[in-house]
Amino acid sequence: MTIFENRTSEIGVENTLADAVTGEFTTRANAAAVAGSRKDADAVLAGSINSVQINSISRTAETVSSEARVVITVTARLTSSGGTDIWTANQVTATDTYKVVQDDKQTTESNKNAALDRAAGKLAEKLYNRLVEDF
Repeated sequence: MTIFENRTSEIGVENTLADAVTGEFTTRANAAAVAGSRKDADAVLAGSINSVQINSISRTAETVSSEARVVITVTARLTSSGGTDIWTANQVTATDTYKVVQDDKQTTESNKNAALDRAAGKLAEKLYNRLVEDF
């Protein structure tokens, strides 16, 4: 079970974001603050990936994209072990760009996946910072 429900058609993005958030909280928070399982936790951070958009931002011709931007939008919620909402962040976004390589779908897909990883890292940092600032 992942901590983020994927409501998009982008396969695997929920795992990418979960790994980024887990890494961010483990690195920046007291390591003891990250429980090994939900049943051992005082509170659980979970949410949904509401959208992943891919937009062309640079073109070499009217119909030929050379650079694209990925935009990930999520909602996150920290809930106590009793089920009470402690904190919520709605419609948090992060972006990153990548090169579109004409006639090389494999490289373009690899570039897109790297951009998704970077955007997930930015989202994890934003979520951590917002959570810490609100307490």
